[in-house]
Amino acid sequence: MSRLSKVSVLKSKPEPYELKAQDEQWNSMLPLELVPHPKNIEFPTAIELDYNMEYGGLALSVRAAMAGYLLRRWNVDCSENAELLGPEFQLHLQNTKLLQGAENLAIAPDYEMKMK
Repeated sequence: MSRLSKVSVLKSKPEPYELKAQDEQWNSMLPLELVPHPKNIEFPTAIELDYNMEYGGLALSVRAAMAGYLLRRWNVDCSENAELLGPEFQLHLQNTKLLQGAENLAIAPDYEMKMK
């Protein structure tokens, strides 16, 4: 929430569509399965230790509304076949197909909107 510059309390009640319960993307959790990038990493064990991975991967459950931000911040290669090359991509999203229908993923590295 770094872009807020001012907050004020409204005197009126929120409209029904403004309630937290109506925000499907905030209330939906996405299971992300992250693994060391299969093509960019020479020493996957180091990445496993950095991210406290167990059994070669890291399972996260994140709000659908925030998934794109996390994937961008961690430079997770979201391409289906781990196609992004470069030292910044140390992680790969193993379960890209489970993200079908999620919104707010346009900023995730190489997430293909055609998967929706």
